[in-house]
Amino acid sequence: MKILIIGGGRMGEAFASSLIKSGDNDVFVAEPDSERRQYLNLQLKVNISKKQDVYDQINELLPITEIIILCIKPQLFNEVSKRLKDIIDQRKLVISILAGTRLDKICESLQIDNAVRVMPNTPGQIGKGISIWKSKKQLSTKEENNVKEILECLGISIKTDIESDIDKATAISGSGPGYLFLIMEIMEDIGIELGLSEEVAKKLVIETFIGSSILAKEKDVSFKELRKEVTSPNGTTDSGVKEMIKNKLAHSIKSGIIKAHERSIEISND
Repeated sequence: MKILIIGGGRMGEAFASSLIKSGDNDVFVAEPDSERRQYLNLQLKVNISKKQDVYDQINELLPITEIIILCIKPQLFNEVSKRLKDIIDQRKLVISILAGTRLDKICESLQIDNAVRVMPNTPGQIGKGISIWKSKKQLSTKEENNVKEILECLGISIKTDIESDIDKATAISGSGPGYLFLIMEIMEDIGIELGLSEEVAKKLVIETFIGSSILAKEKDVSFKELRKEVTSPNGTTDSGVKEMIKNKLAHSIKSGIIKAHERSIEISND
């Protein structure tokens, strides 16, 4: 595949790195920051333009690629789409990872008939991510295979027929690593407060999350059942869990996820 990634940030880098490692793909990146562009070229061996202006880069690289992955911030889409709409054509497969940016807006702004909307997450940087995606119209067999191949470089992919699922997934899996890292940060800090060294506290937290995730994946039972397995009556876990429930941990997490979902919808209406 010949792929142009517009935006060389963390997710742009994740796509580029995974696609280069996965096989015989020609990966090009358009990125306004010259230092970032040089880093991607030297470290990942992606193809870049020598032009400084990002739109000059796109003008040069677009004609020689067949797939475009938009890895820019949603706030930049209106400006980028104004510059892209006159040079893009219907033969290009456009994949967008812009949070909250609906397929109708992508297609109308770029003046194209079809596009693919994806919500990946940051563990895709190491091939352990999960992505959910939808196309505006049915893709050809080749296009669908290309989408799956691209997304599976990042980890697991799920296709949905309901676009609103992507906004919901944004609040769960897209933002989810942020919630989990916050919990990990809090657990590490408390471990240090209790007298553990920073190194030991961090390792305990990381391995606990890794092991718990693998256990949950491999055992065919609910999260609730897994929690019960580790919670002996009147034991340490029981005491800790009851205190967290008493202090409305579930309410705090629920309200955070709802806020993230609402923000995704707000962005789509901008």
